[in-house]
Amino acid sequence: MICDIIIPVWNQLEFTKNCIDSISKNTRDFRLIIIDNASDSQTRDFLGALKDRGDPILLVRNEQNLGFVKAANQGMRLSDAPYICLLNNDTLVTAGWLEEMVSILEKNPNIGLLNPSSNTLGQRPGKGEKGEFVELGSAIGFCMAARREVIDKIGLFDEAYGMGNFEDTDLSRRAIKRGYICARACGAYVWHKEGGSFSRTGSFDDAFRRNRSIYESRWGMLKRILYKVSSSTHAPLRDEYGSMLKEARAGNWVYIYARRAADLGGLPRHSNIVVKRFPDLFFGARVAWKILTKKKPFNEIREA
Repeated sequence: MICDIIIPVWNQLEFTKNCIDSISKNTRDFRLIIIDNASDSQTRDFLGALKDRGDPILLVRNEQNLGFVKAANQGMRLSDAPYICLLNNDTLVTAGWLEEMVSILEKNPNIGLLNPSSNTLGQRPGKGEKGEFVELGSAIGFCMAARREVIDKIGLFDEAYGMGNFEDTDLSRRAIKRGYICARACGAYVWHKEGGSFSRTGSFDDAFRRNRSIYESRWGMLKRILYKVSSSTHAPLRDEYGSMLKEARAGNWVYIYARRAADLGGLPRHSNIVVKRFPDLFFGARVAWKILTKKKPFNEIREA
């Protein structure tokens, strides 16, 4: 099998059924590694019967819920395929999703971690561009593919993050530190319900605050940097593109507020570099209002 699909499961029987059905229908050349985190009897029985369906499967049951992080690590340790893909059980995959992701990883060895397009990342199902990808500030663990050799270099999820939150962002920072990039496969699509497990336990807020503290102690607080481009006659930011990309790869957000006619040719394509254009009329006032009313303030404002 070219790819092991690792799915941690804790109950959510209907989601799990639909997820596995979508994989069987839309995927080739894979093996399922399912880590059952002490699910109830209905889910346990369903998982136990999967071997009769014909899909290659390795099923491991934990007698207590160890959480997503430890379960995902269990699965990655068990994998011996050249590619792995972590997948939440509240997802639905679409035709050709995995083949497209593996193809991109094969052709682009600089990509360390790869997400599909998804509602989680702001896309709707549609005709994506085959073979194309967009760089991300960090990959998200709901559906994350990688070459085995990359995981061997950067390591597994850090289990200090407990039941989950920020473990995927931490892994992304480690991948980028080793010289890889994180990316989204434009032509692969996976739908994600989002937040099912945490909403059921009611522990999301506490886990989020705790794990954010761990993450920020290691990697620093996220910054929001604004470049205000008042000129419309030349390309004033070209010399800044390198530093913008460096900030974006560190997980920070770079915003560009520019006049509609401003030349931004060659601007790096990155999820964390956001361009907003404004009419020339009252440009300064419009930008000032946007800055003042922004819910999350900028850490730095740079004039260009």
